Amino acid sequence: MKLTKSNYYSNEANRQYMSVSQFKSFLPAYGGCEAQALAVLNGEFESTPIEVFMEGHYVHAWNEGTLEEFKANTPEIYSSRGGSKGQLKSNFKICEKMIEVLENDPLVMKALAGQKEVMMTTELFGIKWKVMLDSYQPNLGNNTGMFADLKTMKEIDGKWWNKDIQAYENFIDHYGYNVQMAIYAEVEKQVTGRENWLLPHMVIVTKQDPPDHDIIYFDYDNIEAGLQIVARNIERVKAVKSGAVEPVRCERCDYCRLTKKIQRIKHVSELSLY
Repeated sequence: MKLTKSNYYSNEANRQYMSVSQFKSFLPAYGGCEAQALAVLNGEFESTPIEVFMEGHYVHAWNEGTLEEFKANTPEIYSSRGGSKGQLKSNFKICEKMIEVLENDPLVMKALAGQKEVMMTTELFGIKWKVMLDSYQPNLGNNTGMFADLKTMKEIDGKWWNKDIQAYENFIDHYGYNVQMAIYAEVEKQVTGRENWLLPHMVIVTKQDPPDHDIIYFDYDNIEAGLQIVARNIERVKAVKSGAVEPVRCERCDYCRLTKKIQRIKHVSELSLY
């Protein structure tokens, strides 16, 4: 199928292509669940959209230059009652502050310059992948270029608990953004035929008041490490997605809670705090 902005996130596109978010949705290490991921792909389950994602879409619409269109098509971001009726809800007022912080930083605007929402597809690890680059500058002179991904976060310097390894992580490792940047770099390299990877950048802005922000880049070692994570897990993901093997249930996600059938009774000592 030919990918467009209107069908990029559709189930049909996700069945035909692998994406980083889809890949991570199969992996417990990133909060994923094989059973839920497959149910979503098959159209058997749909996660309830949460407002935190809408906040991210709001800031991304600004970067893409479609914020006014987003506002017009998303009435739920406005208050519908009381003295604030018709005004942006408080969390989206924070999004306005986030945008203002970004607009007032020259280095941020330089990093986010260039082409917006650039879609690319290629074959990696024996399957077709799709990516969308938030901001793409393929040629900055001297055979160099860059791309940037815009992320909205609760905070930058926090710590996130990984139950599997029983340790705290930074948000890059916890949410698999290293994997995302590695795949984006490899797809871009293959599509353009360039000899070396472009260095991925992430522009981070927080939902604090006032917002914090930063720019983070990834080097070649980071890209290679991210690709190795995919290489170690992709065969299992492919097997589950194709139906060759049965998916494993996590028994914690929305889908597993909804469809749960108790198989055995637990002893009190099995309850975990972490």
